[in-house]
Amino acid sequence: MKKLLAVTTVLLLVATIAMAQDDMKPVKHENVTWHNVVKVDFKPGQVWRAKEIIKIYEAAGAEAGTPGPEKFWFETGKYDLMLIWKMEDGPSDMEWRRSERNIKWRKALIEQLGSEEKVKELQQEYSGLISSSTNEICRKEIN
Repeated sequence: MKKLLAVTTVLLLVATIAMAQDDMKPVKHENVTWHNVVKVDFKPGQVWRAKEIIKIYEAAGAEAGTPGPEKFWFETGKYDLMLIWKMEDGPSDMEWRRSERNIKWRKALIEQLGSEEKVKELQQEYSGLISSSTNEICRKEIN
């Protein structure tokens, strides 16, 4: 009896797997937007300076006409800030080492600060304010 049950179970499992493979077709995510989510933990006492630099970055984005991230400031937990960028071209945004939007933003920041060297200094300063960060990709279902 145990052998019959074992054989029947195996046959049903094989039949189920075979049917599932016959029905498998590529399915793309529909009605979704893709987002890059960055969470930042600033070093103690550095949030206010980070906010000042972020305002400079936002001004360059406004000048360049490039969308910036949504910002969420945490009141609890490990992180101070969550930034969410909509990936305008979905996951293919990650194929770019330097996108057209990024180039526009950087040119506006150079114009605003006066030189490439000052941009590098500001970016190094901002990086120095960060204790740790995470970077994740997610999708939002649109119903």
